[in-house]
Amino acid sequence: MHGNPTHSPASQSRSPSVYRATHDPDSSARLSTTVSHALADCMGTDVTDGYVSLYDAIDPEALDRLFRPRHDGRQRSGGSLDFTVRDHYVTVSSDGEILIEPPARR
Repeated sequence: MHGNPTHSPASQSRSPSVYRATHDPDSSARLSTTVSHALADCMGTDVTDGYVSLYDAIDPEALDRLFRPRHDGRQRSGGSLDFTVRDHYVTVSSDGEILIEPPARR
């Protein structure tokens, strides 16, 4: 997976069934790529098979622009975006945290 993601069970404040990944904003990977890979991992599919497509829910380029560092290099602080892909509820936070809640677990 791109973006040096990490996967772990969700914190105690969230359901343990939530899939978690982290995007490294200092990596060469785009946030949308990390989200796509996290979704594919969560769904148990290969990202290259075309089953996971962010285009059905959001504009991947807009997602990348929304949370990219400021022009002076500082990271953006605060904010998140929620959307659904193939019935998986996705939350992307400005700090790089990606949470995916599968449909059977909601």
